[in-house]
Amino acid sequence: MASEPVPIATDQAPPPRRRLLSTLGKVAVTVALYAILFAYKLDLHKFLDSLRAANLAWVALGIIVYAGGQWLSAWRWWLLLRPVELQVRYLRMVAFYFIGMFFNFFLPTIVGGDAVKAILLSRETGAPARSTMSVFMERNVGLLALLTIATAAAGFAPTVEVKGISLLHLALLLFAGFIAANLVLADRRAYHLIDYLVALTPLGRLRSRASSLYDAVVPYRARRWRGVVAAAIVQSFLFQAIVILVVFLNAKALALDVPVAALAVFVPLISLAGMLPSMNGLGIRDVLYVLLLGRIGVPADVAFALAFLYFVVTFAASLPGGVVYALRRGPGIRSERTT
Repeated sequence: MASEPVPIATDQAPPPRRRLLSTLGKVAVTVALYAILFAYKLDLHKFLDSLRAANLAWVALGIIVYAGGQWLSAWRWWLLLRPVELQVRYLRMVAFYFIGMFFNFFLPTIVGGDAVKAILLSRETGAPARSTMSVFMERNVGLLALLTIATAAAGFAPTVEVKGISLLHLALLLFAGFIAANLVLADRRAYHLIDYLVALTPLGRLRSRASSLYDAVVPYRARRWRGVVAAAIVQSFLFQAIVILVVFLNAKALALDVPVAALAVFVPLISLAGMLPSMNGLGIRDVLYVLLLGRIGVPADVAFALAFLYFVVTFAASLPGGVVYALRRGPGIRSERTT
């Protein structure tokens, strides 16, 4: 079968100067937030004391649990290959998933690893369009679970504002936008109507990108694949539970008595806020750990230590991806494999 075109239009890619300015802006946000934390909230010595006293056995258990969650997420991605008629061994998908996770720490956005996964899968299958579709859908169902939990949790969380907007209103706005976008992508007539209206506005230049997203969803609308999509969604909720468990284990490492119910409220909100412009959510997540946990009496230094341990756990769990990538031989584009 002939190789496929990449579904994202390259003519719409931002120029290098704009990408550089965007990256520098995200770095500036992260640096500014850390500067504010250490200037007004944190005592560096107390923070370091909290880390020195941490029980590393709990941290190690958190790394194992989080890595297990990545194996589960790779299974979700592997399932979502079926509607786009791609066939790759599950262990190969696990390797790609860990490599993408590793690159997340070195690319300027938290979805940078998705681009790496799409490239690796397209090289494996020779089908870049459908590889990108599967990565988009894997991210899409993950966002559904995260936004659902975060929106439900926001109603129980302490009042915290981000740039003058409460977490509840922000979560509701994002959830409504996400559902609306997916409803449009799922219905051909609604999509073509919105596409026509957008073409009449200055946003018309974005139509090619929207078309790519629409094409990515099309294979998953078929009735025969509803069970696969449902299984992927259930797995996404399970993964969010794993993330909450990892934060709970980190709290145990710091001898911090935080109710699991409170973490079930705070952690999805923190994960959601981590998608705001910054370097992989760094700075934003730390600020929210301090603000939200402070509402239930956790000292700022300990809350920041908890945020730091989560970073350590996720980075350590991603290291196998770095090792696998370093050991891989540079593969060329292989012949496409379809079911």
